[in-house]
Amino acid sequence: MKIHFLLAKDFFRGGGIETYTREVGRRLVSRGHAVTVYSTRGKDKCVAEWEGMRIVWLPSVKPHWAEKSAGALMAAAKALKEESPDILHLHSVVAGSLAPLLRSKVAPCIVQMHGIEWLRTRWGAFAKGVLKAMERASLGSANAITAVSQTQCEYFKSQYNLDSEYIPTAADIKDFASPKLICDMGIQPRKYVLFAARLVPEKGAHHLIEAFRRLSTDHSLIIAGEAPAAGGYGQELLDMAKGDSRIRFIGRVQGRLLEELFSNAELFAQPSELEGLSIGLIEGMSYGVPCLASDIPENREVVGDAALLFRNKDVDDLQKQMNWAFSNVGAMAKFAENGRQRVREFFTWERVVDQLETLYQRVAYGLQEQDSGWVLQRRLRNVAPTLDSLPNLPRK
Repeated sequence: MKIHFLLAKDFFRGGGIETYTREVGRRLVSRGHAVTVYSTRGKDKCVAEWEGMRIVWLPSVKPHWAEKSAGALMAAAKALKEESPDILHLHSVVAGSLAPLLRSKVAPCIVQMHGIEWLRTRWGAFAKGVLKAMERASLGSANAITAVSQTQCEYFKSQYNLDSEYIPTAADIKDFASPKLICDMGIQPRKYVLFAARLVPEKGAHHLIEAFRRLSTDHSLIIAGEAPAAGGYGQELLDMAKGDSRIRFIGRVQGRLLEELFSNAELFAQPSELEGLSIGLIEGMSYGVPCLASDIPENREVVGDAALLFRNKDVDDLQKQMNWAFSNVGAMAKFAENGRQRVREFFTWERVVDQLETLYQRVAYGLQEQDSGWVLQRRLRNVAPTLDSLPNLPRK
């Protein structure tokens, strides 16, 4: 099949959507599909192909909050001129709002929701209204809707009476990375709390810094991530941490350094106020590192009983739970073991791609699961069989 993804923001350095596209796209290529990704330009070299995926690069528009909207419009304009694919996979409501045009002129559209966009705290009242309108357009025009959390599926059902398919995010089970680079940086293995995410308000780094500053501990707090623009929230975090030498901001990290940071952390903290479904939290569990997360529904879906939770936005409770984690190493090790196993069972990329292939076939060819012709066609195309849906994951 020919599958086009629209839209990534800075394909090599972006966040959840970009990670999702890279991991899913290269696996689809390995299964014989032709994958094209539309992405705005970033700091890295704009190669025409990566891991077998063709990349269509678009100008990066400033300010940063306009980049995705402008990029989606430019991508749609290019898509209208290209040979029609079998499927357009539209990420989130900005690209999804273009489904009325794209499905009529280009190809069937699957809109994938990575979160409830208008709830993000970075947006003002006007932007929230625009995002709500985009949400309605996306849901009303897509050939199929998929969401990365059951919480979102429930939201779309209750608000719009629409069924959406639950296809989560995922991570590979990681091998332990021995501490070399982090030691060169003066970071002591098993003596730090790790935060790794973009520095935007809904990720909750401000809660973590405030709670950590109250602790009497010789552990460090390592903040790995970058802000979307200079100043603003990123500067607020730097100001909050002033005077506490235990708190270190190391910017965006990837590759071997990121592997070492996850592998050797005493605790991975994910204090998000809002998530789609956190790839970072699943990554932490995949490394077998003990995790502490806010108790939002999306995090409960991920961790089940395999992590320590604190009350969302409650700095006092976050401080209390970090203290408990440092004092109960054996219990945290059990959380870590259970978390790694949970990723193996529920959150693998191969399982995600199996589900997407099945959905692509159904939408592209208008066939139903019980249709014997569809089963035959899948066999002829060497498409993986449908996996059973994930069960309702436990919530505390």
